[in-house]
Amino acid sequence: MPETNAAWSRRAVLLAGGLLVAGCGGQRRPLIESEDYDSGTSGMQRLRPFLERRARALKDRDEGAYLAGLDTSNDKLMRYEKLVFANLRQFELEDVRHLTGPTIEQRMSGGESQFKPVIRVLKLTADAGPGDIAPAESFVYRMKDDVVTGITRVTRENPSGSAPPAEAPWHTDALKVVQVGEKVWLAGDRSAGDLDRYAAAADRELRMLERLWGDRLTYPGHVLFFTRDAANYRQWFGLGSAGDFNPEILGFQIRQRGVGKNGQLYQGEYAASRIVVNLRNHQGADPASTIRHELAHAVTARATMTNIGELGPPTWAVEGFARYTETIGNQARAAQVRAGVAAGVRAGKFRGAPPSNKDFYGQDIHFNYELGSSVFSLAERLKGRDAAVELYARVIERPSTGASFFELPIFDGMARDVLGLSASAFRGRWTAFVRNGG
Repeated sequence: MPETNAAWSRRAVLLAGGLLVAGCGGQRRPLIESEDYDSGTSGMQRLRPFLERRARALKDRDEGAYLAGLDTSNDKLMRYEKLVFANLRQFELEDVRHLTGPTIEQRMSGGESQFKPVIRVLKLTADAGPGDIAPAESFVYRMKDDVVTGITRVTRENPSGSAPPAEAPWHTDALKVVQVGEKVWLAGDRSAGDLDRYAAAADRELRMLERLWGDRLTYPGHVLFFTRDAANYRQWFGLGSAGDFNPEILGFQIRQRGVGKNGQLYQGEYAASRIVVNLRNHQGADPASTIRHELAHAVTARATMTNIGELGPPTWAVEGFARYTETIGNQARAAQVRAGVAAGVRAGKFRGAPPSNKDFYGQDIHFNYELGSSVFSLAERLKGRDAAVELYARVIERPSTGASFFELPIFDGMARDVLGLSASAFRGRWTAFVRNGG
């Protein structure tokens, strides 16, 4: 189940997509260009109180205050805003505020003004970031006098510079949200009417992974979205817009960058994690293995370096470790993984090194998952489970260099420190381990 950041290496934008909803009603009026127009005057002075009231209303779960100031004659806008409010009121919101530092106001004909982008910080109690860094989403507002006449989501297909997109499922579908303990929120659309069935599995798998990860950096909580609807699976977080999107994959984990006070994306640390589980392809089976896999991504994501693509952490480690966790305490799953390694070796797919980020999700994707997991299975065999986890924690702090990662001086230090072996000695042991079926 891919971690979506790994796919950035194969496309300029990963989480593209989402529908242009709310307040579009007809052809947009042309902008009026004016050299003496000051974008920081009356329009922004009217918009800011509206945004402050909406943020406060969302935290207070006050629908009336949240909808106040909208153009009630715009049915599409009102339906959309009621949907978003009904969805978000089911989560625990730690911080809601708007950033208008990057916002540009443009006058339009007919007395309207357009504001782009307006960035809404939306931090759940499950999220975390350094200082005031928090997840956010962006919009384009239209306003006439004191009435907001339209709100359009910024998406990867409808961008506004580098402003973070608004592509979460709460923008498009009515959700039911179930809180499990203090750390897990499960959200499902109409196709996931049996959401309660997965609550115990999510709680159990999270506890196991928290014990495994120990006191290393992680998030306060985790949010999982469930669907059996193929269209929703493609739409949520813009997953289906990627050219290599595979609708058969059972789940994705989407790491969220946060924004600073200036509205710019923060590069130093991820601020949140979201998980999408594709129930359609589980065919009635218990998706606990998928939940564990995606939660393994989520629990460890905050400690992962935030570079993307070829400069990001090794995909073989990120996906391999998550696959490795599936085998812990599950002999049947471990046997399946070993069989996958052996089959790949017989087919001539093993080339003596981990796959590169660029090639990981290619035609040998299934073998690459199993091959990545074998690194940590061997580490456990050599020095125990804690050593396997520590090796992973160190690897994900470093950028991938393709198939040559084991040859890096930094990996030699990791191997000696964690496993008591040189990098070359470990690679020799690993090669033999793989050729013998993992």
